[in-house]
Amino acid sequence: MGQTSFEPTRDGGFAPAGASALHAPVHLNAVAVINGFLPRSLDSGFAWADFCGDGLDAAIHAAANPQGQFFAVGPAHRARALISEAPLDNLALVPGNLADLADDALPPLDFAVFDGGFVALAEDARTAAVKRIAEMLKPGGIALIGYHALPGFAAMMPLRDVLHSLTADHDRVAAVRVRAAIDWLAAADAAETGFLADHPGVRRRLAACADLDPDVAAAELFGPLLKPFHFAQVEATAKGARLAFAGNAEVFLNLADLALPPSTRRLAQAAKTRTAFETLRDALRNPFYRRDLYVKGAPISGEATFWKGHDDLIVGLAPDAPEAVDFGGNLVRFTGFTFDALRHGLADGPCRVGDIPGLIPELARDAVRAGLAAGIVRVLPEIVAAAPPPQGEILTVPLAFNRAILKTALRFATPVPLASPLTGGFAILSRAEALVLDAVAATGCPFTDAEAAVVAHLNATAGTHASDPGADATFRAVAREGLDALTPERLAILARDGVIAG
Repeated sequence: MGQTSFEPTRDGGFAPAGASALHAPVHLNAVAVINGFLPRSLDSGFAWADFCGDGLDAAIHAAANPQGQFFAVGPAHRARALISEAPLDNLALVPGNLADLADDALPPLDFAVFDGGFVALAEDARTAAVKRIAEMLKPGGIALIGYHALPGFAAMMPLRDVLHSLTADHDRVAAVRVRAAIDWLAAADAAETGFLADHPGVRRRLAACADLDPDVAAAELFGPLLKPFHFAQVEATAKGARLAFAGNAEVFLNLADLALPPSTRRLAQAAKTRTAFETLRDALRNPFYRRDLYVKGAPISGEATFWKGHDDLIVGLAPDAPEAVDFGGNLVRFTGFTFDALRHGLADGPCRVGDIPGLIPELARDAVRAGLAAGIVRVLPEIVAAAPPPQGEILTVPLAFNRAILKTALRFATPVPLASPLTGGFAILSRAEALVLDAVAATGCPFTDAEAAVVAHLNATAGTHASDPGADATFRAVAREGLDALTPERLAILARDGVIAG
């Protein structure tokens, strides 16, 4: 599954705009299994719903999981144009909001995503929303709840008050208001004002706002109802709706050795319960945002069943798997016998954790949990032979939905996600890569001699003329950037995931 700039960083992250790999059904299942709960069946007929996204997330996951039913509740403005171009039979756009849904608006759900909407509701509405989601879930169903977290977000609150007053005259246009706030903060930072100097985490978070979708950044900086929460507060609301905490959507946060630097681990040993551990870890890591999983049901009670869940996970090597990862100041190297054996055992293709060649089950389980956290391996919905690397000069994009996304690549301010049915997730392309693939797919030109066709296609798409030297130079630079990035190795990865063919 792809990781995107919409994704949380290991310092906390933002509520997503667009596609999130943490929302994929196969990923939600893996987190549940690691934390001792049964996964949901991904056979034909499972149901997944997003209650506060922009529609693109639901559409991407629907395209990547054609055997499931997907629902985007709300305006879903980013999905509407795409599915008018390339309809998805398994995606329904449901108008209105969670509170107003009719009882029969959705079928019983296997997965529910409520990522970012929790903090935008008044207290009574938050409790009612979580209760309503719990009622919609099937027994054993999985819900993801994302929210701005304490203590990390506490430092943002007084600054939000300042920015609200500063930019009140720009409240009609989100992009203008966000830009005014970012410019003022940059000037304040350059003047070495005390507040920003004393809160480097706030400075990093504000800098990231400049690259976000303006509506997402505006909600982060100015949303009138936004209120951050401690984990225990959200868990209490979920418990009241009879939902059991099932871990963090970020896999590494479920593993104590990775979630905390060695110097702080002894401070977390005072925790006697999972709730206490989550609270202490947040105090030590200072996250700005959390994405937690809850299950409508009890955890696995038998050890044999618990480990069978691990052994039945299907995993494969992730592209560009790292050998070392910095988990927020905790640098961990994934080398040595266990991880070398893991890489070697999966070199010929994905398989069940319990069947990885060269590793006994006990070692395989530990290696896979750590490998998922580090991005060495990824969970897959089933064992399917990888598509072969491109053999000819003509590339195609098999999914009509992906071709529709590529046609809009010029409007993406962020990396471009393309659905991958072979992984149950998506691949991420830079905008330059996406524009090149769009031109190649649209014109049928040989990839090895595509620069002129890409430039002409970009000029036509943008409504400019080849006689405009400024536009021509810009598009030629974009074409070269995309062509340089789409190396044979990169194309082989995209083909292996079923994103391209040729």
